[in-house]
Amino acid sequence: MIINILQENLLAALSRVGRIVPIKPQLPIVQNVLISTEEKRTKLVATSLEITESVWVGSKVEKEGGVCVPARLLLEFVSSLPKGTVQLTEKDGSLLVVCSGFRALIPGVPAKEFPPVPALERKHEIVTEKSGILDAIERVVFSAATDEGRPLLTGVRVIQKEGETVFAATDGYRLSVKRISLKTKEALDLLIPGRALSEVIKTCLEEKDAKEISLIKPAEGQIAFIVGETEIQTRLIDGDYPNFEKIIPTKHNTRLLIEKEALLRAVKSAAIFARDSANIIKFHIENQTFTISANTPQVGEDEIDVEAKIDGEGGDIAFNSRFLLDFLANYKEDELLFEMTGSLNSGVFRPPKDDSYLHIIMPVRVQA
Repeated sequence: MIINILQENLLAALSRVGRIVPIKPQLPIVQNVLISTEEKRTKLVATSLEITESVWVGSKVEKEGGVCVPARLLLEFVSSLPKGTVQLTEKDGSLLVVCSGFRALIPGVPAKEFPPVPALERKHEIVTEKSGILDAIERVVFSAATDEGRPLLTGVRVIQKEGETVFAATDGYRLSVKRISLKTKEALDLLIPGRALSEVIKTCLEEKDAKEISLIKPAEGQIAFIVGETEIQTRLIDGDYPNFEKIIPTKHNTRLLIEKEALLRAVKSAAIFARDSANIIKFHIENQTFTISANTPQVGEDEIDVEAKIDGEGGDIAFNSRFLLDFLANYKEDELLFEMTGSLNSGVFRPPKDDSYLHIIMPVRVQA
């Protein structure tokens, strides 16, 4: 294998696939990146066994071949090289890297030892605008659990219902739901790992020139996303996802219209004083006044009046400030509606003029 490739292109591809290389892998081989050629094109592949990412890179292929080398070592070395052409040569099972007077010989592993990557047949491909899928994933994925002890909740449910495609994620304490129109001939009912979808978000943002995204099911129990020159494949999560529709409140007795930035500033301020009290902050709504507060005896008290248009009975409710900050960091509109029915029922957050999205946070019980 002999390849000539620009340093900046090689570095960008290595940085992308390197994100999923595990630090403590089950199999030592997955600490490597596979560099191979196919029909005069160069492909870099990394896998965590759960997620596999492949990036095609523009290059001049003088001789076909492939080799596996330690991903982090190669990334660090390539990042130290000057801009210019890098020549990669497979030499007796090692990789020779040459660029502007820099030379390194990195011990490798035969390409055939790398875990096999399923071929992507585009027979059942769904092609849609990147912006719609990206928006849906961004609005829900942060609500998925990160605790592997509850594997079902680490995924994002994607299901087709009544002409809509619904994206939903919950960790048991909060729930995000986004509905979009996705044209597809076959019904979707998927549970996709949140980690894989977080990688899809990063790739979508990096592949700025790509306007579309493709979804393919390469094999039973798997899903693949193609964005520009990047392919991300992952195993689907198997199991029965909770019926999230049941926990969405159908009524409320208090509704507030709030500016997002005003709410974000208030929550950030209260969160400082809530760090040593389980991150609990309180909403108090009374007489057309909306107040956010936190109180930790050894730290101090914080109280902020937030402008809001209030309709309803009012009352008190408490939330984990971390959940509120996660939601607000991913909320895109300038204003939001907050709906509640008492201190023990879920709080609902939604855009004022868009019923395709909502976010629910379970309240925290506090002593009066």
